[in-house]
Amino acid sequence: MASINQTLIIRTDIFNLPEDIGLLAAQVAHIHFEITRDMIDQGMDDDGKSVLIFNEQGEQGADFEEWVKEPYLLVKKVPNLEALDHFHKLAKEAGLPTNEWKDTVYVRLSPTMKQAFPNVLVGISIGPADADKIRTVVGDLPLL
Repeated sequence: MASINQTLIIRTDIFNLPEDIGLLAAQVAHIHFEITRDMIDQGMDDDGKSVLIFNEQGEQGADFEEWVKEPYLLVKKVPNLEALDHFHKLAKEAGLPTNEWKDTVYVRLSPTMKQAFPNVLVGISIGPADADKIRTVVGDLPLL
């Protein structure tokens, strides 16, 4: 049986680390939960119990229940939006299920002043899907 995992890719240029570590952790939780919520909302089987995972082509992939039993999650990082877009495109081309997470981001202009930017792409989720297929897309991206 294939090993199923979910990989999140987060862009780091919008966080001022280590000060924003809590915000970064919250964004990871949002991205992870969003794909899970979508799968539960949209993937219910006719019996109303089983949840199925579909790829970009609408074909059934892994079984959500199988992934929930062993919910492997990796969080990787990229330096900017361009890199994030690159890996998102590769994942879609590989037919892997993907999801974007956009949020309002607060950029620190000075030690006491921040500016809000709405609807900023923070990261993407790839999977849950076969871990080997995801690895062919993300390669050796560093862990966050």
